[in-house]
Amino acid sequence: VGIGNALIKLRSGGFDVWGVEPSQPFRAKALEHTGITGERIQLAAVEDADFAPESFDLITFGAVLEHIYNPSEAIVRALRWLKPEGVIHVEVPSSDHLIAKLINAYFTLAGTNFVTNISPMHVPYHIHEFTLDSFRRNGLRSGYEVLEHHFDVASIYHLPKVMHPLLRAIMARTNTGMQLTVWLRKAR
Repeated sequence: VGIGNALIKLRSGGFDVWGVEPSQPFRAKALEHTGITGERIQLAAVEDADFAPESFDLITFGAVLEHIYNPSEAIVRALRWLKPEGVIHVEVPSSDHLIAKLINAYFTLAGTNFVTNISPMHVPYHIHEFTLDSFRRNGLRSGYEVLEHHFDVASIYHLPKVMHPLLRAIMARTNTGMQLTVWLRKAR
C-alpha cells in the first residue's frame, strides 16, 4: 500500500479497495492519507496476508516484488485471491535496462565491484530484477499466463542530458527501459 496513493486512485475509479502493508508507519500514514478504515489495510507482508479465495478482480503489485525474497510465492498466493477472470498487475525493474547495463559496464571498466541495479543505495533494497521471459517461465510453473506487457523508459539519471533523447529512443525501440509492467491471469 505504501502511503495509499494507488488506493485513492482505484477508489476514485469505483473500485472497492483493500490493501496490505508490512510497515506500521506506512500503514498508519496510508490510513490517515486515504481515510480508509483499518480493517481494509492488513498489517502484514504479502506472504503472510490472508484474504478469502477468489476475492478480487484486480490485484496490483506496484514496486513490490523486487523487494521480497520469494516473488513467485507472492504471485501464487495472490492467484488464490483472484477471481477466475481477474488480473494481476505487476510493475518491476527490468533486468534488461540499458542505462543500468551502461553504468555497470563503467563500474567494471573502472575496476570496481559496484553495480547500480541491485546495490544497497537506499531502503527498501531491490533483491530481484525481472524479464518478460522470467514471468512467462514462472507462469508455466505457477499457473498463470502473461496477458499483456510493456516496458517503460522512465527517467534517466547520471548521464549527460544531451544523451537523453538518443538513449530514450534506443530504449523505446529495444524494450530496454527501466520498468517492466505485466498483466497476469490464471492459466486456463
